[in-house]
Amino acid sequence: MITLSSKPPLFEIPDFLSENECNHIISLAERVGLRGSDVHLDEELNQRKEFLQGQASGKAGSFHYWDKNGDGVITRDEVIEFAEGFKFLYLDPTEVDDMISKLNIEEFDDDQVTHEEFKTLPTAAMDQYMNNIKETHPAHRERFSNQAWLLQGKFADDVLRHLRKRITKLTRLSDRTIRGGEPLQVVKYDRNGHYNAHYDSQQVGNISHIKCCHLDLSLLPNCRVCRYATILYYLNDIEDGGETAFPVVDNATFDKQTYIDSLKDDKFNLMQYCHDGNLVVAPKRGKAIMWYNHFVDEETGWMGEMDEYSLHGGCGVWSGVKWIANNWITSADALWAHLKSDHDVD
Repeated sequence: MITLSSKPPLFEIPDFLSENECNHIISLAERVGLRGSDVHLDEELNQRKEFLQGQASGKAGSFHYWDKNGDGVITRDEVIEFAEGFKFLYLDPTEVDDMISKLNIEEFDDDQVTHEEFKTLPTAAMDQYMNNIKETHPAHRERFSNQAWLLQGKFADDVLRHLRKRITKLTRLSDRTIRGGEPLQVVKYDRNGHYNAHYDSQQVGNISHIKCCHLDLSLLPNCRVCRYATILYYLNDIEDGGETAFPVVDNATFDKQTYIDSLKDDKFNLMQYCHDGNLVVAPKRGKAIMWYNHFVDEETGWMGEMDEYSLHGGCGVWSGVKWIANNWITSADALWAHLKSDHDVD
């Protein structure tokens, strides 16, 4: 095990899985069938959609917020700057051209919009269009991937059962804890696949009275995610991109809200800012990385508060396909420690 950081404790294990094991897990996921965590754009629906008419309210309806250089005209480049500055939306020139075409914006016929032309510019429709792209477009939404879940209990395939035994040795946690973990999640990222910076678990804080999801699956989604540790496996070599980024590991200090308030750019966006963080792990087939999402409560010995330094995400895949798998080691805090995980069916 190679230590990559101490906040949170983060380790790399090269060649944890063999090539055959990696290929086998991919094959099992394909056999089960992957379902999207992505939403593809419905082009026909998009063309039929009624867009708002007239001028937008707020910044989108004000000429000087678009005219960044103050020269009295708005260019396509300034549309890109507006989207980035006010929506944390990172459009490329082709996407701007598509918007102008789909919204039939005649004011851009000469590639610029004057102050007089701005009076008829459909800024409400442009504002709505940008919001729609951010929510639905594969390259711009928070997450774009497909996934499958593989059981690892006594009726599971030999490779999956043996993998779980190796996790027990790796983590030195009890059989009961490992058996109570979630099924193996296998994720496929195609081109533009990504998952912006996020946490795998939830703060305990003032919701400690809410039961952990793995203790009562019938409560989903009205329960608390309690993933004590994450083990991520890279199942293939990736042509370009697909790193795992940890933006704030080993920072001297870190407060999530202060961090957000201080951002001039959306550093959570790992399609744009993958390499701006403190640590970026390159994918390599067979490699595993493991980190702890929570502290241990010193008084009880059970799971404590979430470690905010565990912020992480999957960077954009620019070429090829990325396959990974996740084992989440679930645990409870002392209040719920007496209960058995619903995942523990062995």
